[in-house]
Amino acid sequence: MRPPGTSGLRPAGVTAGFALLAVVFAVGHLTGSVLVRLSLLLAAGLVAAVAVAVGVRINGVTDRRPWTLVMIALLALSAVNGAWLATAVLPMPWPEPPPWMVAPPQIAGYALMLAASLMIVLKHAPRDGSGTIDAAVAGIAVAAPIWAFAFRPRLLHEHAGIGQQLIVLTQILVLFGICGALLRVARTCGTGRTSLGYLFAALGCTVVGIAAVNVMPSASEHQASFPALCFALGYLCLGAAGIHPSVLGLMEPSVPPSSGGQRLQLELFGAAMLVVPVIGGIGQLMGAPPDGLLLTIAPMLTIPLVLVRIGRLNAQRARDQHALAHQAAHDELTGLVNRRRLFAVMEKAIARHAKGTAGDLALIYCDLNDFKPVNDRHGHEAGDDLLRATAARISAVVRSKDVVARIGGDEFLIFCPDTDKAAAYELSDRIADAVAEPLPWQGVSLRVTAAVGTTLWTERRLVAPDVLLAHADERMYANKRARKHFAA
Repeated sequence: MRPPGTSGLRPAGVTAGFALLAVVFAVGHLTGSVLVRLSLLLAAGLVAAVAVAVGVRINGVTDRRPWTLVMIALLALSAVNGAWLATAVLPMPWPEPPPWMVAPPQIAGYALMLAASLMIVLKHAPRDGSGTIDAAVAGIAVAAPIWAFAFRPRLLHEHAGIGQQLIVLTQILVLFGICGALLRVARTCGTGRTSLGYLFAALGCTVVGIAAVNVMPSASEHQASFPALCFALGYLCLGAAGIHPSVLGLMEPSVPPSSGGQRLQLELFGAAMLVVPVIGGIGQLMGAPPDGLLLTIAPMLTIPLVLVRIGRLNAQRARDQHALAHQAAHDELTGLVNRRRLFAVMEKAIARHAKGTAGDLALIYCDLNDFKPVNDRHGHEAGDDLLRATAARISAVVRSKDVVARIGGDEFLIFCPDTDKAAAYELSDRIADAVAEPLPWQGVSLRVTAAVGTTLWTERRLVAPDVLLAHADERMYANKRARKHFAA
């Protein structure tokens, strides 16, 4: 029986099978008739869909949603290829499939591929969301000059309609945007790089196929061998990406991204945002009409990414501010509030008490006895662990409305609003008992006791927290002296 999460497929076997199929399909497309090429194109999509279905199951992929979309997309594109094959084989009233037969499944196929790619990217985005967005925008920026200088002139020369230009432009921008995002994912996919490589190959084959159909004069027809071969190889690459054992690493990212320079990242992001308007308007500067399609479609794709990017920056800023505020108000070692924060809480409680709030106020001063010998004998690591354990023990015995603070060294303060004398002294005893419990540490038992001083404030007037601290400190030292006298 295989261990969970492992695959019964061998990576070398998958690679060899892909290479063999690629050679067979290449020979068939380059030497076969139109009927053979159309049959192989249909077979490539179906074989890829089956490979993905088998692969995600055998490889134990837990989140199969992206690959389910890939399978549906392959079946939709296979329906288009099937329509072309049926037109070539069966007597039809049209020389080629009408738009209503091929356009909807083709658009649906590309949309599903985009959705599947984004789902894979978003599995890595929580670790590197901003970088992934920047990479996607950079990919769209790279696509802009390719469209402007390679695709658009040829389409205009062929008098292609706005609809065809729109479809090709959208395909190019989306494919390059996905490619940019996947490039960023390559930093966090760990053992999934082989499967990711097949996805890149599928993107590359698709882009080359689109270029062959729309740019190369000799490949303007759908049945041309070279673009059909490119699309077929793209299908096979998708199948290989799903069936290769490394797909598990792609779907379960385990390598955290390295923190790059945020300033450089933002500069590159800004530069990428400038590319589209510059490329779209450069024709107008040279006396030609501006590229309205590029200036319209590219912002429609990038503006949502920019808004997400800004939202992430604002969220990061809020988290940083919260972290700074927490650090300013809390003790780094124990996580308890510090003296400044405690006094702010006390001032508000004293003001409410002076106005007649029910109950009285108590401040308990806790100082550890025999803490220095622990540090001297076992080192500061033992002392730090003992302080953290003491903080946890005190926090466990106080009430939910009490505030526990570490004010330095081995000294703790416990402020108790809405209390009385009996409850305050009972809490002091519980704290002393909790602190005195031995702490197991690396095979030894660490022991300290607590000298506790408690002061109660009953007067309905304002008083400075320092005054209450001085009273509690005085009583704590009195108890410490009494302990030493009793021990003597």
